[in-house]
Amino acid sequence: MTTNEPKICISEITTKPWTLRQDVEGYKRNGVGIELWESKFSQDNYARELAWVEEQGIAVSSVQPYVLTVFPSMSVLEPKDPQERVGLMCRTIDRFQSVLRGKAFPTNTGADPSGNEDLVWRTSVEVYKRLADYAAKRDVKVAFEPLGASLMNRSTTVSNIEVALEMVHEVNHPNFGLTADAYNLWESSALDQVSLCGDKLFLVHVADWKRPRNFHDRRVPGEGRIPLTDFLRRVKALGYRGPLVVEIFSEGVPDSLWSQNLDDVVERSKRGIEAALAAV
Repeated sequence: MTTNEPKICISEITTKPWTLRQDVEGYKRNGVGIELWESKFSQDNYARELAWVEEQGIAVSSVQPYVLTVFPSMSVLEPKDPQERVGLMCRTIDRFQSVLRGKAFPTNTGADPSGNEDLVWRTSVEVYKRLADYAAKRDVKVAFEPLGASLMNRSTTVSNIEVALEMVHEVNHPNFGLTADAYNLWESSALDQVSLCGDKLFLVHVADWKRPRNFHDRRVPGEGRIPLTDFLRRVKALGYRGPLVVEIFSEGVPDSLWSQNLDDVVERSKRGIEAALAAV
């Protein structure tokens, strides 16, 4: 790869069985950056652990907050009150401000158990206006992420870029933009919509797709059916030069990547992204 190409990073969920220390050391061995997951930090010693991460000199792409949805999601049901949840997002911004400056953290709406999408939409718009203000004062960006159609009314009410852009326009804040996730956009045939993002594309996530056997069954980039080269070509055409973050869930399947050699998973992920970039 040339030096002006985006930095390849690995999201810590990709190596879920590893500890924070193992993630940092393993990613450094493989020459990639890191997307931090707040859930891998201890509540009592997060400041010390974060200081250690910074001492390692590893590139940090972004931070996944413990609570990343306005309403409950499949992964984090509590608290249920949107105001409490956004308060926890603000806490994440404060905790990780030293590594988040100029960068983004992903978020989405969550869902109302009764299917009230209108309530979720109206509440999320108002919450994101406040959250974007809070983040902007700390030089942090909020990157709204549409999720796959299979997660509609489970973890989100927005499953494609066009609807996500409606949210961006209603929030109308310079620090509120989008995360484009190749895996989540694939099922809704929305990969082409990435070209609509303009300068509102703040973060890119990548994983590959074969017909999933549950909600947490993603594949290593280049080992599935997603046309990653086309996706990254559209991303590059927007002028995006931010990190490309590999985010793989692999739970409850017999050939789970989480049960394999994780150094190999990281190396294969890096190689898959590099191959797609080379084709671009």
